[in-house]
Amino acid sequence: MKLIKLKINNFRQFYGSQEIEFATDKKKNVTLIHGENNGGKTALLNALRWCLYEKTTDNLLDSKNLMNKHAVVEKVSMFSVEIQLIHNNKMYEVKRIKSNTPGSKSVLKLYEIIDGCYSEKAESNPMTLINTFLPEEMSEYFFYQGEGTGTLSSQNDFSHINAAIHKVLGLTIAEHTIKHLNTIRSGYQKELSQFDTSNELLNVIKEKESLTISIEHAKIQFEQQHIELNKAHKNYEEQLKKLAKFDKTDIDEKIKLRVEKEKMLVDLKRNHDSIISEKAKKTTGFIKSAFSKSLANIDLSRVNTAELNQTNRYSVDKQLIQEILVRNECLCGVHLEKGSHASLLIEELSKFAVDPFLKKRWQKALDLQIELKKIISPKHPMSDILAKIDDYQDRMFEISKQIQELSFEIKESDISDIKQIEAEKDLAHSKYQRLEREVPLLEGKIKRVTCDIEECERRISRLSSCMPMAERVNKLISATDQIIQLYSEAITTSKKDVDTILLKKMQNLFNKVAFNGYTVQKEMNHDTRRNSNLGNFTWTIIDRSGQKVAVGNGYQAMLSISFIIALIEFSKDRSNNKSHLLTPGTIAPFIADSILAFIGPDNGRELVSYISESVEQSIFMFSQAQWTESHTDKGIRDKIGKEYNLVQHTVLSKNEFKGQYPTELSVQGEKFPVVRFGSEFDKVTIEEIPING
Repeated sequence: MKLIKLKINNFRQFYGSQEIEFATDKKKNVTLIHGENNGGKTALLNALRWCLYEKTTDNLLDSKNLMNKHAVVEKVSMFSVEIQLIHNNKMYEVKRIKSNTPGSKSVLKLYEIIDGCYSEKAESNPMTLINTFLPEEMSEYFFYQGEGTGTLSSQNDFSHINAAIHKVLGLTIAEHTIKHLNTIRSGYQKELSQFDTSNELLNVIKEKESLTISIEHAKIQFEQQHIELNKAHKNYEEQLKKLAKFDKTDIDEKIKLRVEKEKMLVDLKRNHDSIISEKAKKTTGFIKSAFSKSLANIDLSRVNTAELNQTNRYSVDKQLIQEILVRNECLCGVHLEKGSHASLLIEELSKFAVDPFLKKRWQKALDLQIELKKIISPKHPMSDILAKIDDYQDRMFEISKQIQELSFEIKESDISDIKQIEAEKDLAHSKYQRLEREVPLLEGKIKRVTCDIEECERRISRLSSCMPMAERVNKLISATDQIIQLYSEAITTSKKDVDTILLKKMQNLFNKVAFNGYTVQKEMNHDTRRNSNLGNFTWTIIDRSGQKVAVGNGYQAMLSISFIIALIEFSKDRSNNKSHLLTPGTIAPFIADSILAFIGPDNGRELVSYISESVEQSIFMFSQAQWTESHTDKGIRDKIGKEYNLVQHTVLSKNEFKGQYPTELSVQGEKFPVVRFGSEFDKVTIEEIPING
């Protein structure tokens, strides 16, 4: 299967109708999609998965609300995703439409396209055909996120590895088929009871049914207890490691140092609060002093003192003259008519009247300025207080940081309480010992019940052989047995040496990807070493000397990716499987969102180069934190057939955005926008980047 085109309409961040054409050329088989956080990369991956299987990945937030929010506001009735693809030299279009009405079901249509024209009728069983393109149970390994579905867990537990192999081999369907055939077989055996007059056959059949139910429950319990046994053993080993690295003196010193730092912080905070209080108390005085200092700097020589000089020559009271004129009444009580001789005389006299207190007030002003000049400027005291506040705040911040670092070291040591570690160790060991006793007992029970069922089968066969009327039913049972045997043999044969094949493919990836000379080896679990029939194992990374390497996030991601690529290559090898009993392998695109989340640039360059060479069609989605022109791009540039940029439109201005992530993308010397500001509403558009300039 190869993807040709994706068309999305009002799906998640993508408003309206938008398209992506994928690279399909054998030499240029990579489609590169750039997108920042929340920019739509995960939504694109889920659009493909939802269209094919109506499923979404575990890391998709709010997965039940797939319709674009602005389209909802505009009361658009539905959203859709269309995929055009080629499979076995035939072109198809898969389209899934869903109404925004609560509780509505999606509608899936699948058409074959012949010479550019759609077939008259849609496929009657579209999911059956889709599962021939890429079986749903395999698909999770072709849709990858940085820590997504299909990766190994942090412990690389055997159950996940076995489950993955089962899915890629198509064993899940085969095992369900065997169960179904056994149900049919039991039905035929019940038919035999009608020919039995003694009811002996019926009793044996009922006994067999009871034993079958018992063994099914026992098998489920066995698997669960086996997983619990591994977890308990792992937990026990972890507690032992904690005890082995326990250094009480070191931790006590750190705890003691943290207590001292906390006391220092309390003292600093008290002094800080005190200086803040002092500042509050002195602020009013500082303001007054600053104002007084400002008054002291006024230049009194600019004041007009002509009237003051007259005061020295005349003694006529200006205020008294003003009062007579206002009241039109002389001091002796005689009324002064306006315009009278006396009134005119007093008005003339007012021209030479002076304020008798002016000289005194002027002198007070001169004396006050002299006093104000003696006041010390508040600038330096205020600056000293502010400097002390800043100093206390800086020291408080530094001490708080040191306390946080000490707390982190103490917490990360996982040895703050040896009693707790001892208790957890004893509990894990007790559980481990109990399960070690129970698992073999359960395994023995399964063997005994299996023997009992086989004995029931022999008795049923012996009793039915004495019934001439049951010949037809016996033939049906015999035919069913043969089919069950064929499926069982096919499952056994297909599982043979698969782990070795996958291991070689993983080792090949490690050898070709520059990774410190490390490689992968198979490691049997502790109980597998004692009982080889269990077949449980894990992968582990080793160095050149064969020593196990401590697996951090980067190594863990590489281990996971190597396993998934090995599965995809193995599925490709099985695509021509001629067996009609098991689901064949498939060739399908590898769609990776943030595959280099924990992998360095040099290893990342080598890894994407290896994948693009190993997989028929690759679709990589990167943020600028993972994709660089100097590293990642060099690994796949000559393989890129199509390139796109997911542009985020935001209602924010550039200043409001405040550099949450890069707003421009540089590809081969050209700049492309990552964000467009001042949009009517938030959305994402898919914009093609010309790969040839």
